[in-house]
Amino acid sequence: MLRRLAGIVMLGLGLWLAWGALEAILAFTSRGGGLASALFEPPTGIIRVISTTLMSIGGLLVVFKVKSGGTLAAIGSVFFAILGGSMAASGADSGLWLDEVIFGLAAMALSVLILTLRRA
Repeated sequence: MLRRLAGIVMLGLGLWLAWGALEAILAFTSRGGGLASALFEPPTGIIRVISTTLMSIGGLLVVFKVKSGGTLAAIGSVFFAILGGSMAASGADSGLWLDEVIFGLAAMALSVLILTLRRA
């Protein structure tokens, strides 16, 4: 039961972070930028989209008790944490990367919980 609850929280977190990524991409493209530029220049956009998608799908699979769901959610969580860490290492302002680090660590904690609890 606790594992499924953690999966629901992971699903919600992944969807919420994915919405934030989509909003940023839409804002960039609405100002005249191209989609490729929004995703790959710098590559934070594509990393954010991939990691949140993996977190969301993984959380959904955990809810439905699919074996690989926890692993998928964990991979997405690690990618999201790496995103924040790489932004910090590049010298970006802390206002740009602090949320990514905090949410990435929270997602990794959820992943540990999901991966360590037995499937019931």
